[in-house]
Amino acid sequence: IPIRLGAPAHLVNGDHISQKFFAAVENGERHKAILQSTLQNFVENLQRNLSTSNIRNTAANEIEEDSEKIKVRRLYDLADYFEYSSEMANSFAMAAENFFEVTKKESIALLQKLRQIPSAQRYLPTDVKMHLTDYFAEMEYFHVMFSEIVDESLEYFGNTLRSIQSVFIHFADIQRDLLREWNLRLEGWCFSAYVDFLQLWSTEIFKCASTKELNIAYDVYATTETTAKHIMRQLEFRIQRLYNCFIFGGYQIKCKFLRDPDVDFEPLFAKLDELQQYLDIKIKMGRISLYRSHRNADELVSTKVQEQCIPLDFPQKHMMESLNQCYVPN
Repeated sequence: IPIRLGAPAHLVNGDHISQKFFAAVENGERHKAILQSTLQNFVENLQRNLSTSNIRNTAANEIEEDSEKIKVRRLYDLADYFEYSSEMANSFAMAAENFFEVTKKESIALLQKLRQIPSAQRYLPTDVKMHLTDYFAEMEYFHVMFSEIVDESLEYFGNTLRSIQSVFIHFADIQRDLLREWNLRLEGWCFSAYVDFLQLWSTEIFKCASTKELNIAYDVYATTETTAKHIMRQLEFRIQRLYNCFIFGGYQIKCKFLRDPDVDFEPLFAKLDELQQYLDIKIKMGRISLYRSHRNADELVSTKVQEQCIPLDFPQKHMMESLNQCYVPN
């Protein structure tokens, strides 16, 4: 919405940040909470649901066919859980990526509002025009730097969440293939041994895929979000201040900040520097932009994490020989 010059200063309410930005913040937080809730206490729930629940203790008076159906359903439930977790990881990744993109667009929109203010003036002293040229140049440079750092956060975060998504959905597919194609015997020792095997590997794969990297991704997202909100407020403040500068006249008094744009933007650049240093240290790989050296970074990172968490010869070579004998070939 264009800023209308000539109105009394008290009629300019200073609410220049769009509702789309705040909606993107809220949407990202909502999807983060859903993913955190989905993954919370996974190991404890796994042990409870597979070790001591009815999956091992089907009532003796149940018909055998129904008993086997219950057992199979419980096993499919675990695969469904990994698939659902994969979907929630992808949903959070999409919501976060939308927030990062909206943030960059919001920065441009606020800077354009800054440019609108002096353009509506019929006459400006030559020295003020020169100061404005320098001020807008500093402003544009700030936006470029801000966008690059936001892109770095976006790239790391997206790669991390989608690698977790890839591991979870791949493990869900493996579980279903075992149940559909391998014809597991569901009686006695065989079923109990398979549950033990599944419990062990579900825990290991879950921890490998999500524990450390996911916590770092949460931190990267939260810190970038906090910095972005601070910067939006600072840009909003500069819009209001520049408006007041022109509406009241007296450029020498009201517009002193235009004389030293590097000083005026120094706190914002310092905030960017803090974020960059945080990202470099937190991720422990120097510049995150190292990812950009790969043409297909998303696929490479996801494949690497998947291979680390799920061995290429899994599950055949990781089962005891006695457990392998519990499967009847089709």
